[in-house]
Amino acid sequence: MLIAAAGVVHAGEARLVATPRATVLPVSATNRPFLAAARSEQPVELAAAGYAESELLVSGVANVYDWTAGASSTQLQVRAADVPYTTRILLRRPTDPRKFSGLVVVELLDAGDLYDRAPLWGLSWQQFLRHGDAWVGVTVSPAAMAALRRFDAVRYGPLSFNWRRPGDCHAATTDPRANPPDTESGLAFDTVAQVGALLRSASKENPLLDLNPRTVIAAGYGLAGAYVTTYANALHAALRLGDATPIYDGYLAAAGAQPVPISQCAAPLPPDDPRRGVLPRDVPFVTVTTESDFNLAPALRRADSDAPGDIFRLYEIPGAAHNGPFPAGLPAAADLQIAGVASPAADLCADPPGDFPAGLAFDAVWQQYADWFAGGRPLPSLPRIETLADGGPRHDENGNASGGWRLPQLEVPLAVFAGRSTPHEPGERAARVCALAGSSKPFDRAKLKSLYRNRAEYLRRFRAAVGRAVEQGLLTAADGEALANPKEAAAPAF
Repeated sequence: MLIAAAGVVHAGEARLVATPRATVLPVSATNRPFLAAARSEQPVELAAAGYAESELLVSGVANVYDWTAGASSTQLQVRAADVPYTTRILLRRPTDPRKFSGLVVVELLDAGDLYDRAPLWGLSWQQFLRHGDAWVGVTVSPAAMAALRRFDAVRYGPLSFNWRRPGDCHAATTDPRANPPDTESGLAFDTVAQVGALLRSASKENPLLDLNPRTVIAAGYGLAGAYVTTYANALHAALRLGDATPIYDGYLAAAGAQPVPISQCAAPLPPDDPRRGVLPRDVPFVTVTTESDFNLAPALRRADSDAPGDIFRLYEIPGAAHNGPFPAGLPAAADLQIAGVASPAADLCADPPGDFPAGLAFDAVWQQYADWFAGGRPLPSLPRIETLADGGPRHDENGNASGGWRLPQLEVPLAVFAGRSTPHEPGERAARVCALAGSSKPFDRAKLKSLYRNRAEYLRRFRAAVGRAVEQGLLTAADGEALANPKEAAAPAF
């Protein structure tokens, strides 16, 4: 049953999502996308992999929603209907349709630092390219739109989540850079639905029309993961394609993704509200957290489920840090400067920077999702990071966190990896950055000799751990092959 564009949105009711308009933006040496693959902190040459990049403006009308006061967690009301919007999408796809896997990953771009970044692309771009997936990045934040307009006022001038808030609206964030005046981040939810509908449509403006996608997953990291959780909880059941099927076939929310408010005027959710977690829905939902943020939101540490209408997995990656590394998903420093954004501070933390290869686990998650949709083995259920009474991680005999998704680098370690670092000096900014930066402290020679005797024994044990991880689905076969290669499994002589 279709519902009206305004009024109360009830569980079980569905509204047909309109297909938005899309316009390809030109690219030249002086007119280029922000966060282009070739202009990232770690440039990626897409053409060499048989891929092409394009950028499009997407325009339509969207609703501003709010939860219905006193109603169940599945009921919404439309605060404002048919608000015009324009956003941008950044697309990377195989040039040859025959090499397309059928999978599209729609990454809501993370604007936790007030500009667009693509952590999931940065973690798994090699997996996407070798598997033949398409990747679409979507700008979902008014703050990121403001940074884009500073970067190129002409190219990004049309971007808009503009809406004049009513006088009784008191947004939780009043910082004008994080919350630009007369804008509404809640327009993102209909926008995300319409972008998905565009990618599955027969419209000539669909940039994936010749690929005919089979599976489309909405994903986000950090703040963008919070958007994914809110969308899945609030609007997955209500916003549908013309045949009443879901727009998105699955979701992935990463790195401590608590839900964001459904709109800036919405009242905060109570601490024990079930909408702070992941609610049941008719497609799979995967949550992935790093050691930095695995226990910041206990409601998200719900049990795995294979129940019909509630397939859910939580994966926790010990040793991994919230802030990467994912340099291929970050803008170049020069582009950040043009956009009027300060580059992330590099000297606030005392410990060696975290370099734990969390992308290996994310690669495997994407492969597991692809296998599951192809009718293969079910998504595995894995242990959680073990915790102490204070909620922090329990450590093994080598100083690394126990439990969780254990990559070979933890099973046969060369260092102590942590999701947090130590600030150089007191201060709120240093404490905030170092809590997410992670650290890697290599073992000294005496420790290595006590563990492995010599380099040859280390390599033997490491390769065995790689083989077990591939067999268990914790590593892709391609990543396992690369790690087992002596050049890739380099270790210091001892």
